[in-house]
Amino acid sequence: MNVVTRLLEARWLPATVVAVVTLLTFLPSLANGFVNWDDDENFLWNPHYRGLGWAELRWMATAVQQGVYVPIAWLTLGLDHVLWGMNPAGYHLTSVVLHSTNAVLLYLVARRLLAAGLGVARGAEPSIRLGAAVAALLFAVHPLRVESVAWITERRDVVVGLFTLLTVLAYLRAVRRGERGRLQAGWYGAALGCFALALLSKAIVVALPVALLALDVYPLGRAETAADPRARRRRILGLVVEKLPFLALAAAVSALTLAILSSRGLLASRDALGIAQRLALSAHALVFYLEKTLVPWALSPLYTLFHPIVPASPRYLAAAVVVALLTAVLVAARRRWPAGLTAWVASVALVLPVLGIFHSGPQAAADRYTYLAGMAWALLGGAGVAWCCLAVQAGRAPARLGRLAAGGAVALIAGLVALTVLQVRVWHDSVSLWTHAAAVEPESDVPIFYLGWALTDARRFDEARAHWSRALARVPDRRPELRAEILTQRGIGSQRALDPAEAERDFRAALAVAPAHAAAAIRLGGILLERGEAGADAILARAAPLMADVKQKTWQLRRAIDELPPETPPATRGRLTFALALHLQHRGALAEAEQQYRVALAFVPRSTEAWNNLGVIYATTGRFEEALDSFVAALQVEPGHGDACRNAARAAEAAHRRPPELDGCGRPASR
Repeated sequence: MNVVTRLLEARWLPATVVAVVTLLTFLPSLANGFVNWDDDENFLWNPHYRGLGWAELRWMATAVQQGVYVPIAWLTLGLDHVLWGMNPAGYHLTSVVLHSTNAVLLYLVARRLLAAGLGVARGAEPSIRLGAAVAALLFAVHPLRVESVAWITERRDVVVGLFTLLTVLAYLRAVRRGERGRLQAGWYGAALGCFALALLSKAIVVALPVALLALDVYPLGRAETAADPRARRRRILGLVVEKLPFLALAAAVSALTLAILSSRGLLASRDALGIAQRLALSAHALVFYLEKTLVPWALSPLYTLFHPIVPASPRYLAAAVVVALLTAVLVAARRRWPAGLTAWVASVALVLPVLGIFHSGPQAAADRYTYLAGMAWALLGGAGVAWCCLAVQAGRAPARLGRLAAGGAVALIAGLVALTVLQVRVWHDSVSLWTHAAAVEPESDVPIFYLGWALTDARRFDEARAHWSRALARVPDRRPELRAEILTQRGIGSQRALDPAEAERDFRAALAVAPAHAAAAIRLGGILLERGEAGADAILARAAPLMADVKQKTWQLRRAIDELPPETPPATRGRLTFALALHLQHRGALAEAEQQYRVALAFVPRSTEAWNNLGVIYATTGRFEEALDSFVAALQVEPGHGDACRNAARAAEAAHRRPPELDGCGRPASR
């Protein structure tokens, strides 16, 4: 221990070790590529983030990609494109560097918090540094971090982690520099600014003010006053008032996020999830995250939420009991062990927005949601190591306890590194990712589809066909839509393998099971058109209104349209492109929808709906002059069109122009 103590006396060494170990652990991710789990939609098909010019910056400031508003995270990705183009290794390198930076920042936070909680007596600093380094590494090299670091789409996690830790550091400095219990104004302002940037990186951090309040109580001791309970209550009220600017920012971003999710139908409705079900799901998620923190094995990109959720079932009832008992025990022990309650409150606060209360998506839980909450448990582990070492120094414990604590921490960190390196390999490509996910959760349909698509895109057609056939065998007849989708995907693989006869059989089988399956209709129509058979155009035209269903996958629509034969009539191609544009508009991808409407109008220039919808996009983005021109074009095709008439009048008012005189809109024609 004497050698370790001397090494720890070097201020720079622990932070350097933390950074180097974290970098080396995640360095294998540089060999990984983009995966078909949102990376395709966010990067491969999205030209708008590529650069830091005015057009790209405007898109980042206004885009709600996949229902999330994260402009600061997009800035880092735009910089990646400037530096690396579309080379995924560069994107992974940026994520690894940011995560390693966060590990060092957490070390600095841990030093201050452990010093406040355990004391800074003479000779205590090496033990505090050791505990802080252990805390930083327990967080940084834990396998639960892999999803946030090795998945490019989740850049937002490491970015929000950066600004969250900077917020806490600035807040701690404000507390230290303040006088008579007050915060130093400059550092308080810096903390507030960093919090705003964190919120614009990912809204999961909205409850950070609760975590700061918990830190005020312990270990900072800012709620301690005279024994008078009234004085203590007044002091706590003052600490709450102190957080009001943070709470105001959090409330604004929360309202924006909920509005975005609601407008896109991404929030679970009250009919789908009642209050009891949401609470049961929240308790289950909290226990799940604790379990995976302690036993980080069998991790997956998706833990499917299976319906129905029965709160009284053993699975959910047991979780509720665990949460209630743990909370009760920590509250009861708060005087003797306040660190436990602080860690619990902070971890719950930092994961609260993605628990079942505000459920969104097909998952019951996700590894990435632990990025911020996991810091609290890592700090608690580091505090345990520091306490053991300090107890040995003070003569309250035998020397072997210190050696056991330090040696146990090193062994645990080494084990976590090994597991993390293995988990990084899982994210190497789409096939390895979904092969692993299907093995972890074989009863879920989602990994089956993503694995099939990945095998097809990798041109492993025989494996893909065998995979789809196995999937089809496990789907009962009572699920015709799912059977039709699997048949369609199997047919797409055969089509790409240049076996149109086999593909045609699958597409016809899919339409026999589900006549309204749009992708099968487009694919079958394309095959018939290529052979010059009668009725091909009718099948393709029939598919157009089906493709407007917003539940269809964007990439499926793109691929189906892109692979139409060259001789497809322009009117048919225009109708299908219009359907894709409408789908994108419903999903909130306005820039892409605008581009597709323009393509559709190149094929079918006299489409009233295309002109009107294009005008709506212009008006939504504040381009009222262009919106008015589009509405006028729609009315020239179809005079008196109700929506176009109303929209034209509103656009003219917004553009401070006189309403145009148009046929059928209640005014005499100008011509």
